[in-house]
Amino acid sequence: MNRRVISRGLAALGLVLLLLLGLDWWFPLPPAPQYSPLVLAADGTVLHAYLNPTQKWRMKTELREITPVLRKAIMEKEDRWFRWHMGVNPIALLQAAGRNVFGTGRTTGASTITMQVARLLEPKERTFGNKLLEMLRATQLELHYSKEEILQLYLNLVPYGGNVEGVKSAALLYFQQTPDYLSLAQTVTLAIIRTGLEAWCWGRIMRLCCRSATDGSGALGPRACFRSKM
Repeated sequence: MNRRVISRGLAALGLVLLLLLGLDWWFPLPPAPQYSPLVLAADGTVLHAYLNPTQKWRMKTELREITPVLRKAIMEKEDRWFRWHMGVNPIALLQAAGRNVFGTGRTTGASTITMQVARLLEPKERTFGNKLLEMLRATQLELHYSKEEILQLYLNLVPYGGNVEGVKSAALLYFQQTPDYLSLAQTVTLAIIRTGLEAWCWGRIMRLCCRSATDGSGALGPRACFRSKM
């Protein structure tokens, strides 16, 4: 009897795995994002950048170029359980459902970093059905990529107003600094500027950056800040 139950369980598990593999093959992940072509100096310094084919400033950055402070700040704000879930955070989903149904607290969507990557790779209208697809894509991403690779994708795709995407693009365009040379004030700005970004106009973003950007000589002036728009 026990052998029969075990055999049936293994057979069911095998069928589920085959089904998942079939779905993964039938619905492949979206293609890799297109980045802005860069002209680099011999030491790797960015001399010039061009818009990518979709007319966006999206400069590719490696995870090692992002300071641990900025990585931690963004994960703490966007998805503090990023290291522990498989693309979807069920506890956050239940909490968000409770807030949205009963109208208590701030209305949220419970999107994890992986779910945001899925949406950024494959933008869709925000509907309940597309949210479910986003969750499935997030699980698929977790099966294909490591946490470090997913975080790197997010940091390369995260929008920063207008047609600026990615931490490196924001750091260079707003502060004329690569991500690994950002000051603490600049790091905090890039971490928090994502809050309600859709409601911000370009001028407000630039004024905030002008106030927050500091270096050894003092505050970054408006002229340098607006020159970063290229």
